[in-house]
Amino acid sequence: MWFAMRVMLVALAFTPAWSYVPAPLRAQLARHEGGTLYLPARTPPFYRYRSGAAVRGRFLTVEFRDRVRVRAGVWKWTDRTFTWQVRPYAGPDCRAWGNAQKTLQMGGNKVYWSPNVAWRCVGGRVLVASDGSGRLPDVALGEVVASGLDVAGRG
Repeated sequence: MWFAMRVMLVALAFTPAWSYVPAPLRAQLARHEGGTLYLPARTPPFYRYRSGAAVRGRFLTVEFRDRVRVRAGVWKWTDRTFTWQVRPYAGPDCRAWGNAQKTLQMGGNKVYWSPNVAWRCVGGRVLVASDGSGRLPDVALGEVVASGLDVAGRG
């Protein structure tokens, strides 16, 4: 019984994707963003933040890179990435921002999708996940965008 309970607890463990961005960097990015910092809580399996997050102009850009397990405790970074961006947006119709081809309802959020890009609007901003390789399906990018939240006040 103990083993079954332990397996269940491990299966419930969840590490939010935003926590892969080091806390001092998150604080710096939040200052540049005016006190808010939208980052995703979920990414496709094994995608992690590696480096290069920045606010340029009024755009926050964070790249998440895939990795593969070589052996126990050893991982190798791949060339598969997706880019997370937060941009200002004051338009009346979020769907029109990227010429949406699909509307996905995910986690209580309306997420829009066109090939290799998913987005949603919140608080005068558009949260965007884009995959330059075209390897991630609409649902994977949609999940990333739907999980985006303000993490400025989190440790």
